Amino acid sequence: MVKIKKIIYYTSFFLMAISCKSSIDVLKNDKLLNPICPSGYVLVRGNSELATDEFCVMSFEAKNESGSPVSKASGLPWGSLNADEAFEACESLNGQKYRGRFSLITNSQWMTIARDIENTASNWSRGFVGGGKIPRGHSDGSPPDPMAINDITEYYSGTGNSSADAIDSGWEQKRIFVLSNGNIVWDFAGNAYEWVDWSDSDSVFTLGPTNEGSSWKELSVDSVGVLLDPEYKPSNDSFDSSFNFGQWFGGTGGAALRGGTSDKNEEAGIFTLLLVVGRTGTSVHFGFRCVYNP
Repeated sequence: MVKIKKIIYYTSFFLMAISCKSSIDVLKNDKLLNPICPSGYVLVRGNSELATDEFCVMSFEAKNESGSPVSKASGLPWGSLNADEAFEACESLNGQKYRGRFSLITNSQWMTIARDIENTASNWSRGFVGGGKIPRGHSDGSPPDPMAINDITEYYSGTGNSSADAIDSGWEQKRIFVLSNGNIVWDFAGNAYEWVDWSDSDSVFTLGPTNEGSSWKELSVDSVGVLLDPEYKPSNDSFDSSFNFGQWFGGTGGAALRGGTSDKNEEAGIFTLLLVVGRTGTSVHFGFRCVYNP
């Protein structure tokens, strides 16, 4: 009997050791596949069509902490910076303990996130892609300006709305979006416009197209200049402002602002693109978001 008990004990120990080793291997593989993001940043899956690798993005719009951009819920979005100043603010994060590189979010990275949100069922009011509408964030002008997040557990923080509100009567003011990997990004539409660098490789802020018509247009409306479909359109060309995806506005300024702001209503959305402003433009409604490229 003692011998049988010993056999059972050592067999159990052996199986437990194998199980532990398997768990460690999984953790090692997960660490290799999912690089560690800085505090306040979340991992985003890359998109082969948009030629993006996985990267980390600020979960919140950048806030000013002693002259340095940080990703946190509290505080107002860091506004009143022009495009070059926003670019430089993100660049200032380099040279710290991280081996990767910080930069202002690029247009291809913005589109990677927007299309990921578009194709994640939990963002849709009916629970499946194309079912109902998606949120467009704080965009109804109440209150009129960008605001902080007072309660991170309340996805409608500060809007005066809730998930119990009807669609088009407050439900759409939800301030969070869920990525396909389960990570959450706040205020990717509404609250504050965000500066976006048009190039993926330059060491200075790069303008977008400057030859598009100066008027608000649905996302289904084709470019008349050099703007390409993957640079502003959803995966499904039928998703427009009626689904809360936003609109686009050309112009000669070329400094790209995305997402809409606190008082843009149906013009705000995850695909909203504004090109009329120049690189020196400033406003409390113009914020930004940094990314970390592992």
